[in-house]
Amino acid sequence: MLMTTDALLVRRAARGDREAFETVYAESFRCVYAFAVRATAGRVAAEAATEAILVRAFQEIGNYTGEVPFAAWLHGIARRTLASAAPASGSSPSAPSSAGRR
Repeated sequence: MLMTTDALLVRRAARGDREAFETVYAESFRCVYAFAVRATAGRVAAEAATEAILVRAFQEIGNYTGEVPFAAWLHGIARRTLASAAPASGSSPSAPSSAGRR
């Protein structure tokens, strides 16, 4: 996730730099979506999960310290976001589901 974005770019996004934000979003989207596809049951659920993950990540981006790679930080956000949604949906986000796959 976000292999080419460094802590400086993420900090710029956290300060409200729209161009930095768009770059971080664009570089994060595919990996977050791929994670969501593996952790949910189908495309619609993966799209909703991706949106929830990215919204939460950008709400918390100011907390990113740069002590760990951004990808690891974002993966943690993704796991926690899906875990907090699991009780409501009755599914387990920790084990990828094969439901809805072809």
